[in-house]
Order: sequence, then structure tokens, then C-alpha cells
Amino acid sequence: MRKNILNIFAMTGITLVILSLVALYYNATFLCLDTVFQALGVNALIYFGIFLISKLDFSYFLLETGIKLIYSIGLILIFGMIFGWYESLSVTVLTIMSLAILFICALLDTISINGEIKEINQLIQDK
Repeated sequence: MRKNILNIFAMTGITLVILSLVALYYNATFLCLDTVFQALGVNALIYFGIFLISKLDFSYFLLETGIKLIYSIGLILIFGMIFGWYESLSVTVLTIMSLAILFICALLDTISINGEIKEINQLIQDK
């Protein structure tokens, strides 16, 4: 549970950094405070949904990954309509941002898992 909360906040931080970079590209001068909490809520829903999808037993890894990706991007696009994100971003930019955020989060998760594997292997060797 603690790791999931940490992941949600890390994903929100990555989201805000990428959103800030996109805003700089479009010469924006500020980032609305509401957007921070909207991103946090959407990221929490993404992690909760991915957790539930992971509980299902899929025969194919790529199918599970595809479903998680479609779920995540679909949720972002739906909340983009609800929160009015399309007033300042196009669907294409929001989708590319989503893919970049999910890729960075997956990369960080992989690095974290590799660290845990190395730690476990070291404990096994020490015994």
C-alpha cells in the first residue's frame, strides 16, 4: 500500500514536470493549482485500475500491457473532457504526454525492481 501511494505521488510529480515543459513550449506563464489536484486524482485512479487489471489472469503479457495502456490513456482523455484540459491542450498533445509519463513511470518501476532483485540476490549470497 505504501509503495502504491509513493508511486501515485511520483507519477503526479512526473506529470507536473512534463506538463510544465509542455506549458513552457507553448509560452504559458502559469499552471493552475486545480490541475495539480486533478492530476493527483487521475493518477490515483490509474494506479487503482492497473492494480485491478493486474489481479486478472491474462495468458499474454502484451495483452495485459495493452489493456493497461488503453485504460490509462482512455481515463486521461475522459478526464480531459471533464476537467476542460482541451481548452489549452489538444488531444494529440495530451496523448503524447500520457505516453511519455507512462513510459517514464514504467522505466522507474523497472529500475526499482532491478534494485530489489540485486538486494535479494545479495542476501541469498550472504546466507
